[in-house]
Amino acid sequence: MKKILLTTVLSFACIIAPVLSASNSNLMTNEAIGHKASIDFPNNGAEYWAVRTKAVDYAKNSEWDKAIPLLEQLTMQYQDDGDTWFLLGHGYLQAEQYQKAIPALEKTLKIGTIMSGIKSASSPSNDIMIKIAQSYSAIGNKAEALAWIQKSLEFRWDDRKSLINNAKFENISGDVHFQKLSGEFLAPDLSRNDAWANDLQFLLSEIKRLHVDPYHSVFVEELELKAKLIVEKIPKLSDEQIVFQFMDLLASVGNGHNFIVPTNSLKGAFTRLPVQFYWFNDGIYIVRASDRYRHLIGRKVISVANIPVEQVMERIERINARDNEMQQYWLGPYYLAIPEVLKGLDVVKDTKGIAFSLVDENGEEEKVMFSGEPFSFGGFPRLPELENADNPEYLTRISENYWYFENREDNYFYIQLNAVTQSKSQSLFEFSGEVRQNIKKSNIKNVILDLRHNSGGNGSITPPLTRALIHFVEQDTDNKLFVIVGRNTFSAAHLLLADINRLTDAIIVGEPSGSRPNHLGEAGWFKLPYSGVWGIISSQYHQASKAEDHRIWIAPHLPVSLSSASYFSGEDPAMKQIIEVVKNQ
Repeated sequence: MKKILLTTVLSFACIIAPVLSASNSNLMTNEAIGHKASIDFPNNGAEYWAVRTKAVDYAKNSEWDKAIPLLEQLTMQYQDDGDTWFLLGHGYLQAEQYQKAIPALEKTLKIGTIMSGIKSASSPSNDIMIKIAQSYSAIGNKAEALAWIQKSLEFRWDDRKSLINNAKFENISGDVHFQKLSGEFLAPDLSRNDAWANDLQFLLSEIKRLHVDPYHSVFVEELELKAKLIVEKIPKLSDEQIVFQFMDLLASVGNGHNFIVPTNSLKGAFTRLPVQFYWFNDGIYIVRASDRYRHLIGRKVISVANIPVEQVMERIERINARDNEMQQYWLGPYYLAIPEVLKGLDVVKDTKGIAFSLVDENGEEEKVMFSGEPFSFGGFPRLPELENADNPEYLTRISENYWYFENREDNYFYIQLNAVTQSKSQSLFEFSGEVRQNIKKSNIKNVILDLRHNSGGNGSITPPLTRALIHFVEQDTDNKLFVIVGRNTFSAAHLLLADINRLTDAIIVGEPSGSRPNHLGEAGWFKLPYSGVWGIISSQYHQASKAEDHRIWIAPHLPVSLSSASYFSGEDPAMKQIIEVVKNQ
């Protein structure tokens, strides 16, 4: 059976969201052939470079009044640098010179750019198309604004839901065509069943539009059949059961960047149990709980509704889209704490009063009834800090994006990167420079980068840290770089790991990582028009290693797993093993 592109998904008895054209994942947004290079070059290349450097610095500091005149000069002197055209167009946009921004940004699209490090200046081509749409909207040209939004969506712009209530499109927000493009349009007088069917159609159209390879793990016919069966069942299902069906559908597409966030929605919001589970090498345990159940922290889970927990976890695999099986260790316990998932998987009949059999450290078994509570999604879970023991260093500051300390006694410099996100007080660029200087001053021979808690963020901001670490290992052949990884080293954090693995001889410590070096990733956000359910779809292919790299994860050179006993007693086996290696050098 051939995996073909989906051209017509389903015909529902309702007014549906528009299905966009087939994915352009393999197409460039411009044409290289036919675009001839300019024969005009600057009279003095060194002077041009000096002005260019100054203009970029002004742009990085958002000093557009100083940057724009220099960028105008640069683009007149030399026509073929997409970076300068992009900065000029973005600068005009910031200065509200919309009429000038349009041709500069259109010129950027013709050449292309890959600028980074400029605040609020995302440079992928489909983002530039949205900037052009904003400019047209600002000057009152609705037709061109809508056309450029449409074009950006056809080229898989991945932040469609941000169009909703966007002040930059206030001039056209009341237009029905705009509402359809933004994904907020819902035809009037739809029945509840037809409105849910409309949401399903929108989800299918977003899978087709956004996913870089939507049928790599499921045949198009299978996806169509799944959707058809859901439509038939909608009248008999509760809102929560419909959301579970959507979750099941999206999970069938496969890979780890496809999931529905089942909370904060208008319809069908899920609940969460008042406990957090973690899968250690000796079983699943409660690691965090609300005040009422705090005494249960440290208990091992034996069964759920009299079904052995191992069997429950096998069922959870069905809705846990993942890059590899390490993500099941990571996110399986997250789904275990969601009653609506347990019901959808036929583990329980009711989401109220779910019976868990637990065992304490003395082997005493007890049955506890949990019920779900409303919750706000704040990201996927991390192993929390301990409440009843002294925390090892790796659990002390997990809420901070990045931090470091120096241990002269054991001869190592420790860096923990918990999120690939800029901190308000210090950018990752500034942090990386500080790390580089302090490592140099300390003359320490061992650097440890801890990525155990890091499930991603903005991968474009990691190069300064990568360079700092490469600089360290290149300074002295005796210098050693250790990288601690685990099941939720994922997404942008995994791209950083792959770069370090490819460019250095770093010693990888811990568990296998939560993704593949080459994988389908990125976060294409969607929001369903009726229910308000939101989630992400994989929108890019990341080749972070050789084309022939088919590894299912990045395996540790120094394998170390975590037991419940080590965790609850405040031990860090990974650091213990690293220190032993350092001392035996």
